[in-house]
Amino acid sequence: QKDISNTCFSLSRIEVKLKLKGQTIRFFNVFNIDRYEYLAFEAFVSCLKTLDLPIVPILSTDYLLENDIEALIAKATIKSTICAEAWAEGIVIRPLEEKREMILSDSSGRLTFKAINPEFLLKYGE
Repeated sequence: QKDISNTCFSLSRIEVKLKLKGQTIRFFNVFNIDRYEYLAFEAFVSCLKTLDLPIVPILSTDYLLENDIEALIAKATIKSTICAEAWAEGIVIRPLEEKREMILSDSSGRLTFKAINPEFLLKYGE
């Protein structure tokens, strides 16, 4: 059993910025309730293709994490792949295979983080 109920982005916050019309949903996680874990990337993609559900834009699957905050910010300073006129909010970086790291991660131990686009912050004041 897969839980996809809490995996959509907030339409009220993003729809205007990306000039979306109507309601749009794209998924970035699938949680396996029975195993109490998120699916690894390939299983996630396969699951959503099977269910015919759209995925958030994937920018890269071969990124090697840099030990350089300025380089991460530069990588996050991009226009949206959904609406080329709008700044992307940022990028989410996580491993293709789920990893746990209790010191560097959220309370679940899931290793994932976001680099915020400074242009997005300046334009939208968030």
